[in-house]
Amino acid sequence: MENENYITKTISIKDIDTPCPDLKNTDKTSTIAEWFINWIESALSRNKIHDKDILPSKSDLAYMLGVSIGTVQNAIRTVEDRGYLTSKQKKGTFINAGGKCTRKLTSKRDAAINYIKRYLKDNNFKTGEVLPSSRKLAQITDIPLNTIRSALQGLATEKIIEKNGKHEFILIDNNFSLTDAEFETLVEKVKKDIENYITSNCKISDKLPPNKELAKMFDTGIKTINDAVTLLVNSGVLVTLRGRYGTIVSKMPSENNFEPPRETSIFAPAAQTAYYYYEKTVQRIKRMITENYYPGSKLPSIIELSKMLDLSPNTVRRAIKELAKEGILASTPGRWGGTFVIKTPAEQESSYQWIAVSSDFISDSSK
Repeated sequence: MENENYITKTISIKDIDTPCPDLKNTDKTSTIAEWFINWIESALSRNKIHDKDILPSKSDLAYMLGVSIGTVQNAIRTVEDRGYLTSKQKKGTFINAGGKCTRKLTSKRDAAINYIKRYLKDNNFKTGEVLPSSRKLAQITDIPLNTIRSALQGLATEKIIEKNGKHEFILIDNNFSLTDAEFETLVEKVKKDIENYITSNCKISDKLPPNKELAKMFDTGIKTINDAVTLLVNSGVLVTLRGRYGTIVSKMPSENNFEPPRETSIFAPAAQTAYYYYEKTVQRIKRMITENYYPGSKLPSIIELSKMLDLSPNTVRRAIKELAKEGILASTPGRWGGTFVIKTPAEQESSYQWIAVSSDFISDSSK
């Protein structure tokens, strides 16, 4: 009987007492997955680990096994498919003593598995026939190579394909089911969550909370938020402005037609204008040095400079690095360190070589 007073813990690498598998001349992912299952079953039976205990980090496991983190991750996904583990984003991978699969948000891997199944059906693959290489499948399905590799491993776990002596995947069972439903990835679901948030809380031209805040709001990773925001930018719902201006609502998600607001469309894309503001910051700091400092003087800290110049610390930091390359400034670490003036900048340039206004706007306004 499980101890009701037991507190879930993170398993230490030294607590894994099952010898590491021999990975020579084997499919590493499958071998590691079977090793995981054997260890979990044995450790649970001996009360060495318990339900909801958390696996060591993937990097620690990879170091112990002598493989890449990606290989460990693929093996863990296979063990999840068998019901022994459950992963929760930002929390870890948990032991599932009940041995039942927990329904998760559909992953890109799940969608890739269905795409490959559909490809095999559409092309009438026969039992024993060799599948195209993972690179070829990635080209055919327009799915990232790593996702395809993970999907192939998933199909191997389902006993639909297996590797032959040439390390090629062959079809061993063509009597598999194929869903007609479209898979929805985690990014797409988070995109819908953001759309619902915008509909309920925002109006056009409102600023969206920072991505880090959105990640906490929707209990997901920052990369997932970044990808979801990118989808909304591509659909015209959001527009990302430079620096501290952030991400702005440019249309409501329910609107089909999209014409960028005048105040946002006049700006050139961030990729074309970032250097303009970076160069402008460099010139402002040069001017400040010329007017207020001399060789040997110590500049204020980056935080203080960012407040003085009304710029982000990161922008100031990049500008200081550029001035260091020009031999104008030098930075030293430590308690008595800082950023010091080495020489006075040359005469200021009269104009900038970059412009922050969209060329399309200029051409339209000149008509």
